[in-house]
Amino acid sequence: MKFIVSALSLVMSLAVTANPVPDFPFVIVTEKLEREVKPDVVKVRFSILTYEQSSNRAMEQLTKFSALMLEALKKHGVPTSSLESTQIDKSTKRARKDGAYNLEVLGYEVQQGFNLRLTNLDKYPSLMNELIRLDGVQNIDAFFETSKEEEYKEKMITELSAKARKKANALAQAQSRKVKSVYGITTEENFGQAYAIFSLEYNPQEYALAMAPNSYGMDLVMAVPEYIKVGQRITAIYELN
Repeated sequence: MKFIVSALSLVMSLAVTANPVPDFPFVIVTEKLEREVKPDVVKVRFSILTYEQSSNRAMEQLTKFSALMLEALKKHGVPTSSLESTQIDKSTKRARKDGAYNLEVLGYEVQQGFNLRLTNLDKYPSLMNELIRLDGVQNIDAFFETSKEEEYKEKMITELSAKARKKANALAQAQSRKVKSVYGITTEENFGQAYAIFSLEYNPQEYALAMAPNSYGMDLVMAVPEYIKVGQRITAIYELN
């Protein structure tokens, strides 16, 4: 009985992970497009770090530095509703010695993260210039974007769909075939995700880890960029006659 259960489990596992290639001729086409647009939103991420011999003093210092940061926002007319606070992390710093543990406590490190969303980009340069000078503020990075991103992408999809069909027709004709119909279409960021239904080796968990973004993807800049790039891609699978 155990053998039968194990065998069934193996068959079910293979059925879930294996995706057989379809039994009809097909072509896969990927098209992508980028537009340079003016940003109107910036998301700033930073943290405040304090270190003191006393845990209580470390927390008091964090409160003091946070108050100075809030004053800077108020000075530049940025509402506190634009600021989100993440969790507070506290760690104990001990003396180090190879092979020894639980040594003398040297002090306590307290850190709190913040996310700021700014829609008035005219305030960004002066605010960043002051924020970066504040005691305790560190790890500042920024990501500029546009509030009209979805609108831009919808327009690009229409153009990309026409280009994809045109390329599919050309590829089919080169092989003395014709496009019968579209079998599937996706706007996934990577070709591998769309191709997964035909692949025997695609691992969605590994792919997700490989494609995970690092931080906000750009260093802190003190001036608002003239433009940012908004991209869209589609991958279409066409059945051929």
